[in-house]
Amino acid sequence: MAQIHPTALIEDGAQIAETAEIGPFCMVGPQVTIGANTKLRANVIVTGDTTIGADCEFFPFSVIGERGQILGNKDVPHRVEIGDRNVFREHVTVHGASPDKSHPTRIGNDCYFMATSHIGHDCLISDKCVLANNTAIGGETHLGFQVWTGGGALIHQKSWIGDHAFVAGGAVLVGDVPPFAMASGQPAGIASVNMTGLQRRGFNKQDVRHIHRSVMHLFAGKGTFAERLAALREKPSDPHIDAVLAFIDSERGGRPLCGARKG
Repeated sequence: MAQIHPTALIEDGAQIAETAEIGPFCMVGPQVTIGANTKLRANVIVTGDTTIGADCEFFPFSVIGERGQILGNKDVPHRVEIGDRNVFREHVTVHGASPDKSHPTRIGNDCYFMATSHIGHDCLISDKCVLANNTAIGGETHLGFQVWTGGGALIHQKSWIGDHAFVAGGAVLVGDVPPFAMASGQPAGIASVNMTGLQRRGFNKQDVRHIHRSVMHLFAGKGTFAERLAALREKPSDPHIDAVLAFIDSERGGRPLCGARKG
């Protein structure tokens, strides 16, 4: 049997793995599924149509699965899907998907959400993302693989952020961020490439330098953005730069590309 504190409120219908732990004063709704070895420490609320994988940890006062902050949103079970080995620190909020969406609010594996960070309705968060304290992510935002933020980053709804990108502390992001880039400022622009992050993840120095030269020329070189983009397309194929070009060519939710106005 799962370890459930006597003060916890578990509604009928909830499915809790035998090795899960539910701490004092937690509330678990009737359409919630909690996986093996997942721990709700204390005062955690999990509601909505929410599925949580294995080995996750939820710290006090985190609230998972409430309906999104949309005017007129109905109080029906809102879907959230959370993978394995994620950590949700104090006061983290994750809102469920809108009723008309085909996918839940989805979080991958091995993510770390620091205290008071917020994930809005219909967001798609890939694996190994890290949100620092007070990061706020608006609804329908997509975060790629290993996206990190600094403290207090504000990310506008429907933004797309590519793999290995970094959004600096205090940034106010109103456009999309391509893979490998670092966005900072108010409003945010492409300031550099996430060189420290890439090196820590095993990218070799030659690849990091090549990514840096290519991305910074695209966003801060001479000529118009369209001219610089065309020139980049003409260069020999490279898997990292191809990923940047594919991101730019994709349908990214209708948001402008962060910094593309430069030049």
